[in-house]
Amino acid sequence: MALYAKAGAVALRRPISDFYVAGRLVPGMFNGMAIAICLIPVLAFADLAGALGQGWDGALLLVLGGGGGVLLIAFVLAPYLRKFGGYTIADFLGERFGGTGVRPLAVLAVILCSFPALALALMGLGAIATRVFGVDAATGTALSAGMLLLCSFAAGMRSASLTQIVQYAVLLAASVVALALLFWQHGAVFSGIEPAALKTALATLKLDSFAAEDRLNRFALLFCVGAGTASLPHLLMRGLVTPSIEEARTSFLWALPFTAALCLVAAPCLALFGAMPAASSNMSAILSFGFAAIGAIAALLAVGSGLVIAVAHALSYDLYYKSLHLTASTERRILVARAAIVLVAGLAAWAASAAPETILALTGAAFSLAASTLLPVLLLGIWWKRTTGEGALAGMLAGLAVCLYYMLAPRYIPFAFYETSSFLANATQDEAARYAALRQSYYLADEATRAAALAAWEETARGVANWGGIKRDFAALFAVPIGFAVMIGASLFTPAPSRDVQDFVEDLRKPQPA
Repeated sequence: MALYAKAGAVALRRPISDFYVAGRLVPGMFNGMAIAICLIPVLAFADLAGALGQGWDGALLLVLGGGGGVLLIAFVLAPYLRKFGGYTIADFLGERFGGTGVRPLAVLAVILCSFPALALALMGLGAIATRVFGVDAATGTALSAGMLLLCSFAAGMRSASLTQIVQYAVLLAASVVALALLFWQHGAVFSGIEPAALKTALATLKLDSFAAEDRLNRFALLFCVGAGTASLPHLLMRGLVTPSIEEARTSFLWALPFTAALCLVAAPCLALFGAMPAASSNMSAILSFGFAAIGAIAALLAVGSGLVIAVAHALSYDLYYKSLHLTASTERRILVARAAIVLVAGLAAWAASAAPETILALTGAAFSLAASTLLPVLLLGIWWKRTTGEGALAGMLAGLAVCLYYMLAPRYIPFAFYETSSFLANATQDEAARYAALRQSYYLADEATRAAALAAWEETARGVANWGGIKRDFAALFAVPIGFAVMIGASLFTPAPSRDVQDFVEDLRKPQPA
């Protein structure tokens, strides 16, 4: 923590570009380290959510999805966002599409897909603090929020970038040492060295929302991880901090081997949290557990600082400055940005303590929410100059609406969902007949048995309330194509953007040294 404090505690009086984009001074290779350590917890969450439940098939899906998302950013998004030269993803969309409401909707998308993940990172840190230091969960979460502020408060993105680079080195070194101690203790026959052992790291955070039992759901998982990774704001923002456009691309290419290195040495060591007691008479076991804890804390702090920066910048820059107070002074803007960091971190800590189950469910939806709302508008905003502001707004709203509907309706209004789209469900003939029988028995039941009849009917309804058997957290499989279709259709039926906007888009697609 002293090392992180040293890296993050830069001078408080900084240029505004330092606070928002680290002065655009982070070299590509070091930025790749920061991207890698922010990507590792994303993949780890997908594992904890059941993505690796199919063994190596699940591991392959995560590798292809995560790697594909990073490559998508590297080749079709990052260089052009860097060429734009703005401070946030919502800033690019706001400038590209003008005063159509796209900017506030983009801010909402950033909050929806980042805030629950931030709360989950604090839950993870709190769980580690409880295990290692013996404090209660609330105290552990509060201490975690304080550690997060240490890494990001002083200079925003500059502090976060410096600490993330240090945290990558700490995670890699701690994992190598812990792995060496394990081999020294167990020899070559140590059976816990496998990526699937990551599931036991933070067992209290485990859920099965990403478990893909059939081929169609495996494809949906692959699509959502890939499209979601390419749309996560805290990863996209890493492309804004490099000195040149080319380094924005190479940053994400560097991130792939750096992530692979962490997967090879870090994942096996994190298994220690589930397999090794905190108290042991074996010194090598104690040291291995300690180094694994150091590595896990580094990874969670890194992704937490990226997430808090993404949300705080959207609030302070896009809402406060760009939407409400264009004449605000630099000092006032930085003050508001720091206040936003404190506010977001505090709210995330409160949410992590007050509603952990809700946070888990919302974090599982982050991939689909990010892809459904941001991916179509980013791709078309850069690659199709005919995209209009009205089309962008309509497509974002359609993607978000379909995503939320598919995630929420089967759970909270399963009867209406199934009966309005039963022709899309994967219900067998027997299941459909059982549903009809239970519905009839509910309406014929007396007061004494009606509650039990409703419970049975509702349970059956939730089992068949789907489209093609796709799990709710994979809603992006439907929402992304609909977002593209609505955006294209609405753009074709509205007046074309001005010549200036079209020239801006054409120039954007010609990357050159900044």
